[in-house]
Amino acid sequence: MTGPTIPRRAALAAGAALITLSDARAQGRAMTFVTPFAFILAFVDVLHAKGGGYFEREGLDVTIEQGRGSAMAVQQILGGNALLSRTGGGDHMRASTRPGGEELLAVATISQGSPFYVVSRPEAPIRSPEEMVGKTIGVLSIGGATEILLDVMLAARGIDRARVARVVAPNSPASMQLMEQGRIDAFIPSAGVPVALRAANTPHVAWNTDEVAPIPAQCYIVRRATAGQNADLIVRFLRAVKRSLDDMLADRDLSRTMANLRGFEIAEMRNAETAPLVLRNEMSYWLSAGRENMLRNVPERWQRGYDLLAAAGFVPAGGRASAFYTNEFVERALS
Repeated sequence: MTGPTIPRRAALAAGAALITLSDARAQGRAMTFVTPFAFILAFVDVLHAKGGGYFEREGLDVTIEQGRGSAMAVQQILGGNALLSRTGGGDHMRASTRPGGEELLAVATISQGSPFYVVSRPEAPIRSPEEMVGKTIGVLSIGGATEILLDVMLAARGIDRARVARVVAPNSPASMQLMEQGRIDAFIPSAGVPVALRAANTPHVAWNTDEVAPIPAQCYIVRRATAGQNADLIVRFLRAVKRSLDDMLADRDLSRTMANLRGFEIAEMRNAETAPLVLRNEMSYWLSAGRENMLRNVPERWQRGYDLLAAAGFVPAGGRASAFYTNEFVERALS
């Protein structure tokens, strides 16, 4: 029995892809990117670039690994186990002021605006840090981006962090059940959760953490000592991501985008009704500093974020945020 016939154009494309990957390995263009958490639509920037072949067209062989928290993602970079990762701007600046952390360098900002929201029940709403006093707030990980945001918001309003308890809560609508059970009073999930709650007509109160603590949301980090020798990889990576972002923004019904993501196990993709809504919401954070600043590190936002962290005691007062990032690679990628 003969096997199925492969169209000549498809065969040529497949052969070209294999040659590209082979050349990438032979020329030292293989690299690893680690996400802070499991695959979610918040990481569509790299997942789409991989699934849509954008990295391969830049001659890169990119392996995407799933992390288990933003702190782990930072350690993977410092340990040399991955070239690039993404983490919260607050996580990055906090880690960079600790022993060994000076090795970290942000080469681009993928989410200018915060992807995190404070969610509570309408029956017992929490609309401000002041209303968190004496309450228990769910965060995604202890010591991670959401707990840092919680403490920065409290400090911004002059509230002692010891007056607010915190526990780990899942990044999903399931955390609403923890509130119903009285185990938490609010939680801080990523943007996809309030989108899913709205789509399901689940009553809730949600507000973005930028309302109190605007900090660069998500940036790409590398190890400073190896950035120079990997400059070509970093520039190619950023160029591929930029082209991927542009195509997603131009994809009016998101059908091509969704097709390019089907090779990944993304829980949010199982709901065909809400997945496009979550994705549209994520895209908005790429543009919150203007399309002209997409992927760039915006100095004013970084310095304001640093000053908020300093007020909360996470970084030394009087520092300059410009020490923690560079636009050198992104400018080359965008040129």
